[in-house]
Order: sequence, then C-alpha cells, then structure tokens
Amino acid sequence: MPTGYTAKLMESGQTFPEFIMGCARAFGALIEMRDSPNDAPIPDKFEPSDYNAKRLISAREELAKLKAMSIEERTAFGETTKTKDVDRKQGYLKKAVVENNRLEDMAAQVRAWTPPTKDHQGLKDFMLQQIDVSKNGVDYSEKSLAEAQAKPAPEYYVEAVLSAARDIKYHTEENAKEVERTNSRTEWVQQLRESI
Repeated sequence: MPTGYTAKLMESGQTFPEFIMGCARAFGALIEMRDSPNDAPIPDKFEPSDYNAKRLISAREELAKLKAMSIEERTAFGETTKTKDVDRKQGYLKKAVVENNRLEDMAAQVRAWTPPTKDHQGLKDFMLQQIDVSKNGVDYSEKSLAEAQAKPAPEYYVEAVLSAARDIKYHTEENAKEVERTNSRTEWVQQLRESI
C-alpha cells in the first residue's frame, strides 16, 4: 500500500531527485511542508516570518509614544488605564458572584431533591460535587480589585513603559532566532539539492 511519499513513485514513477525532495518534507528544514500537497514546490530560499518584526515595530512605536507624552498626558494615561483596569476587575468580580449565586441556587435544589432510589444517590452526590468544584474563588478577584483601586495612576504609565521595553527585548530576540532558523533551513535545502 503506498504512502504519501511513495504514491507517485508507485503510480507513475519518479526520478531520484523528485523522490528524495518529496521525502525531505518529513525532515527538519521542510517539516512545515509535510502537510502541503506533494507537488507544492520546495523553495530555494525561505523567508522568516514577519510576526516578531512587526511586533517589534509596534513595541518601539508604543514606547516612543509613551516617552513623548507630557506630564499631563502621562497622568491622563495612567488615570484612564487605571479606570479601565478597575472596571474590568469589577466586571470579573460581579460575574463570579452571579455565577456563584446560580450554583448555590442549583445546589439548594439538588439538596432538596430526594433521589427515587438509593441507586440514584450517586447522581445527587455527583451533581453537588460538580457544583462545588465549579464555584469561583472570589478572594483573588476581590484582592486584585483592591490592588487596582489602591495603585496610584502614575504606576500604570510606568508599567506600560516597562511592558513596551520588555516587548522590544523579547521580539528582538525572537526575530533574531527566526532569521537564524530560516537561514539554517535554506542552507539545509541547498546542501540537499547540491547532493543530488
């Protein structure tokens, strides 16, 4: 029975270079092509993904924008960011409380239910166990909200600057790794082509 790599060879024949390049899709440099159609051409040169390069540009723009802000703009940025953070965390807490109330209401109904036989007791126990493990821990949400409310607005600006700087470092490193991987893949394919 033919495989995806031998089907063409078995059906209509292949040259050695065609066969080896088809099989090479299962290895290192070409592994990302293993699910591509067998007749998809193997490039002579690979191009790095531009994801990290684009994110690096965005992070640099964000950092430049933040650093260019006046004192008043930084204060407004911090206050706006704090308000959004507090609102988001209040929303999480409110949602958790509503969901817990629904679970408690259902738990009360389950506790009040009398199973029709002792064989059904396991179902009742299971339902209560499922409700219990589904409860939201509101302690974390309450603590997170209290921290957001207590945090001075200027800290939000400082955190945004630090975050943009971390993003620049991260995407610079990841982009360099991507370029290195891509160059290595290109070299691997070139070496393979030269050998056949």
